Amino acid sequence: MAEINSSVEGVRAALTDALGRLRKANTEYFEMLEKGLASSPLPIASQAKEFSSFMQRNVSATFDLSDKLIHAKDVQDALKLQSEFFQDQMRTLTDHARTMSESAMKAAGGLFSPKS
Repeated sequence: MAEINSSVEGVRAALTDALGRLRKANTEYFEMLEKGLASSPLPIASQAKEFSSFMQRNVSATFDLSDKLIHAKDVQDALKLQSEFFQDQMRTLTDHARTMSESAMKAAGGLFSPKS
């Protein structure tokens, strides 16, 4: 039985290590993306930065879920974690959609406002 527990812990350790490397690569990717967007002369660069921020938070939440699933005690615990994640993601999606629509409305309002 100790052999099974040690192999489970070995798999968890390997998954945790891989997740850590993925997090690091993800952080580096988003840093590079932000640098590119910061130097962009495009008029939609600020909206792209905002969208990038949303993506970064979603990916981070997914990594957090993965970390929790690696340490789940059983299937019911894993299902509970996934259910909570789904609910949080739906709330986040609603917030993102509202923020993006407000941003789009402001941008559109600026296009049609009279120039003095």
